[in-house]
Amino acid sequence: MKKTAIAALALFVVFGLGFAASQFMSMQHYVGHMQDEAATGAMQHDEVNMPMLNGVDTTESEVSELKALFQNHKDITRSVELLPNGIKTLTETKDEELRAALIGHSAGMITRVEQGKNPQIPIQSLTLKTLFEGRDTIVTEIEITDYGIAIIQTSTDPKVVAALQEHALEVSNLAERGMEAVHEQMMKQHH
Repeated sequence: MKKTAIAALALFVVFGLGFAASQFMSMQHYVGHMQDEAATGAMQHDEVNMPMLNGVDTTESEVSELKALFQNHKDITRSVELLPNGIKTLTETKDEELRAALIGHSAGMITRVEQGKNPQIPIQSLTLKTLFEGRDTIVTEIEITDYGIAIIQTSTDPKVVAALQEHALEVSNLAERGMEAVHEQMMKQHH
Protein backbone atom coordinates (compact mmCIF):
# COMPACT_ATOMS: atom_id res chain seq x y z
CA MET A 1 0.00 0.00 0.00
CA LYS A 2 2.84 2.38 0.86
CA LYS A 3 4.59 1.66 -2.45
CA THR A 4 1.40 2.47 -4.36
CA ALA A 5 0.94 5.72 -2.43
CA ILE A 6 4.58 6.69 -2.98
CA ALA A 7 4.35 5.84 -6.70
CA ALA A 8 1.15 7.86 -7.03
CA LEU A 9 2.73 10.80 -5.20
CA ALA A 10 5.82 10.56 -7.41
CA LEU A 11 3.69 10.58 -10.56
CA PHE A 12 1.68 13.51 -9.24
CA VAL A 13 4.89 15.46 -8.54
CA VAL A 14 6.41 14.63 -11.94
CA PHE A 15 3.27 15.51 -13.88
CA GLY A 16 2.64 18.56 -11.68
CA LEU A 17 6.16 19.84 -12.30
CA GLY A 18 5.78 19.14 -16.01
CA PHE A 19 2.50 21.03 -16.12
CA ALA A 20 3.96 23.94 -14.13
CA ALA A 21 6.99 24.05 -16.44
CA SER A 22 4.77 24.08 -19.54
CA GLN A 23 2.67 26.89 -18.09
CA PHE A 24 5.81 28.85 -17.22
CA MET A 25 7.19 28.39 -20.76
CA SER A 26 3.88 29.45 -22.28
CA MET A 27 3.83 32.54 -20.09
CA GLN A 28 7.44 33.35 -20.98
CA HIS A 29 6.56 33.06 -24.68
CA TYR A 30 3.52 35.31 -24.15
CA VAL A 31 5.52 37.87 -22.13
CA GLY A 32 8.27 37.86 -24.75
CA HIS A 33 5.65 38.34 -27.47
CA MET A 34 4.11 41.23 -25.57
CA GLN A 35 7.54 42.82 -24.94
CA ASP A 36 8.32 42.59 -28.66
CA GLU A 37 5.01 44.30 -29.39
CA ALA A 38 5.70 47.02 -26.83
CA ALA A 39 9.23 47.60 -28.14
CA THR A 40 8.24 47.78 -31.82
CA GLY A 41 4.80 49.28 -31.39
CA ALA A 42 3.38 46.56 -33.64
CA MET A 43 1.99 43.10 -33.14
CA GLN A 44 4.38 40.30 -34.06
CA HIS A 45 3.24 36.94 -35.24
CA ASP A 46 4.45 33.71 -36.78
CA GLU A 47 3.81 34.21 -40.49
CA VAL A 48 5.58 30.98 -41.38
CA ASN A 49 3.63 28.44 -39.33
CA MET A 50 0.51 30.56 -38.71
CA PRO A 51 -0.80 28.44 -35.81
CA MET A 52 -3.92 30.61 -35.45
CA LEU A 53 -5.24 29.12 -38.72
CA ASN A 54 -5.80 25.72 -37.12
CA GLY A 55 -9.37 25.18 -36.03
CA VAL A 56 -11.41 22.43 -34.44
CA ASP A 57 -11.39 20.16 -37.48
CA THR A 58 -9.48 22.05 -40.17
CA THR A 59 -7.60 19.92 -42.66
CA GLU A 60 -3.99 20.45 -43.75
CA SER A 61 -5.35 21.50 -47.13
CA GLU A 62 -7.61 24.16 -45.59
CA VAL A 63 -4.76 25.57 -43.51
CA SER A 64 -2.47 25.58 -46.57
CA GLU A 65 -5.09 27.48 -48.56
CA LEU A 66 -5.44 30.08 -45.81
CA LYS A 67 -1.66 30.46 -45.54
CA ALA A 68 -1.38 30.98 -49.28
CA LEU A 69 -4.14 33.60 -49.23
CA PHE A 70 -2.62 35.54 -46.31
CA GLN A 71 0.96 35.31 -47.56
CA ASN A 72 0.03 36.38 -51.10
CA HIS A 73 -2.87 38.73 -50.39
CA LYS A 74 -1.30 41.49 -52.49
CA ASP A 75 -1.78 39.32 -55.59
CA ILE A 76 -5.56 39.15 -55.06
CA THR A 77 -8.09 41.61 -56.48
CA ARG A 78 -11.58 41.77 -55.04
CA SER A 79 -14.76 43.70 -55.59
CA VAL A 80 -17.92 43.60 -53.50
CA GLU A 81 -21.40 44.78 -54.40
CA LEU A 82 -23.81 45.06 -51.48
CA LEU A 83 -27.22 43.91 -52.61
CA PRO A 84 -30.44 44.71 -50.71
CA ASN A 85 -30.64 41.03 -49.73
CA GLY A 86 -26.98 39.99 -49.75
CA ILE A 87 -23.70 40.31 -51.64
CA LYS A 88 -22.06 39.84 -55.00
CA THR A 89 -18.29 39.34 -54.90
CA LEU A 90 -15.59 38.83 -57.49
CA THR A 91 -12.23 37.63 -56.18
CA GLU A 92 -9.41 36.95 -58.62
CA THR A 93 -5.68 36.47 -59.10
CA LYS A 94 -3.44 35.88 -62.09
CA ASP A 95 -1.32 33.43 -60.05
CA GLU A 96 -2.57 29.92 -60.90
CA GLU A 97 -1.52 28.27 -57.60
CA LEU A 98 -3.03 31.10 -55.57
CA ARG A 99 -6.20 30.88 -57.69
CA ALA A 100 -6.54 27.19 -56.77
CA ALA A 101 -6.22 28.10 -53.06
CA LEU A 102 -8.72 30.95 -53.48
CA ILE A 103 -11.33 28.78 -55.19
CA GLY A 104 -10.70 25.87 -52.82
CA HIS A 105 -11.07 28.05 -49.73
CA SER A 106 -14.19 29.82 -51.01
CA ALA A 107 -15.95 26.61 -52.06
CA GLY A 108 -14.81 24.83 -48.90
CA MET A 109 -16.14 27.52 -46.58
CA ILE A 110 -19.45 27.69 -48.43
CA THR A 111 -19.75 23.92 -48.01
CA ARG A 112 -18.83 24.17 -44.31
CA VAL A 113 -21.53 26.79 -43.76
CA GLU A 114 -24.11 24.69 -45.64
CA GLN A 115 -23.20 21.66 -43.51
CA GLY A 116 -22.98 23.63 -40.25
CA LYS A 117 -19.34 22.61 -39.72
CA ASN A 118 -17.86 25.72 -38.10
CA PRO A 119 -14.05 25.31 -38.10
CA GLN A 120 -13.71 27.69 -35.12
CA ILE A 121 -10.38 29.06 -36.31
CA PRO A 122 -9.02 31.33 -33.57
CA ILE A 123 -8.72 34.31 -35.92
CA GLN A 124 -12.10 33.94 -37.60
CA SER A 125 -14.57 36.78 -37.69
CA LEU A 126 -17.55 36.87 -35.35
CA THR A 127 -19.77 37.29 -38.42
CA LEU A 128 -19.25 33.61 -39.22
CA LYS A 129 -21.20 32.62 -36.12
CA THR A 130 -24.27 34.40 -37.52
CA LEU A 131 -23.75 32.82 -40.94
CA PHE A 132 -23.50 29.32 -39.47
CA GLU A 133 -26.60 29.92 -37.35
CA GLY A 134 -28.58 31.29 -40.33
CA ARG A 135 -27.20 28.87 -42.93
CA ASP A 136 -30.64 27.57 -43.87
CA THR A 137 -31.63 31.03 -45.13
CA ILE A 138 -28.58 31.55 -47.41
CA VAL A 139 -28.86 30.98 -51.16
CA THR A 140 -25.49 30.78 -52.91
CA GLU A 141 -24.56 30.99 -56.60
CA ILE A 142 -20.95 30.31 -57.62
CA GLU A 143 -19.28 31.00 -60.95
CA ILE A 144 -15.66 30.13 -61.66
CA THR A 145 -14.13 32.93 -63.76
CA ASP A 146 -10.95 32.92 -65.85
CA TYR A 147 -9.01 34.28 -62.87
CA GLY A 148 -11.00 33.30 -59.79
CA ILE A 149 -14.49 33.08 -58.40
CA ALA A 150 -17.70 35.13 -58.47
CA ILE A 151 -20.18 34.52 -55.66
CA ILE A 152 -23.70 35.79 -55.06
CA GLN A 153 -25.17 35.09 -51.63
CA THR A 154 -28.62 36.21 -50.54
CA SER A 155 -30.90 35.67 -47.58
CA THR A 156 -34.40 36.55 -46.42
CA ASP A 157 -33.14 37.08 -42.85
CA PRO A 158 -32.01 40.70 -42.28
CA LYS A 159 -29.55 39.59 -39.58
CA VAL A 160 -27.91 37.14 -42.00
CA VAL A 161 -27.88 39.75 -44.80
CA ALA A 162 -26.03 42.14 -42.48
CA ALA A 163 -23.53 39.39 -41.56
CA LEU A 164 -22.99 38.48 -45.23
CA GLN A 165 -22.29 42.11 -46.05
CA GLU A 166 -20.01 42.69 -43.07
CA HIS A 167 -18.09 39.49 -43.75
CA ALA A 168 -17.64 40.37 -47.44
CA LEU A 169 -16.13 43.72 -46.45
CA GLU A 170 -13.90 42.02 -43.86
CA VAL A 171 -12.60 39.62 -46.51
CA SER A 172 -11.87 42.57 -48.80
CA ASN A 173 -9.90 44.18 -45.97
CA LEU A 174 -7.97 40.91 -45.50
CA ALA A 175 -7.24 40.72 -49.24
CA GLU A 176 -5.97 44.29 -49.17
CA ARG A 177 -4.01 44.26 -45.89
CA GLY A 178 -3.38 40.63 -44.90
CA MET A 179 -2.48 39.79 -41.30
CA GLU A 180 -2.50 43.46 -40.30
CA ALA A 181 -6.27 43.43 -40.85
CA VAL A 182 -6.58 40.20 -38.82
CA HIS A 183 -4.76 41.77 -35.88
CA GLU A 184 -7.01 44.83 -35.92
CA GLN A 185 -10.12 42.63 -36.10
CA MET A 186 -8.94 40.48 -33.19
CA MET A 187 -8.13 43.53 -31.07
CA LYS A 188 -11.66 44.86 -31.64
CA GLN A 189 -13.17 41.50 -30.69
CA HIS A 190 -11.17 41.17 -27.48
CA HIS A 191 -11.34 44.76 -26.22
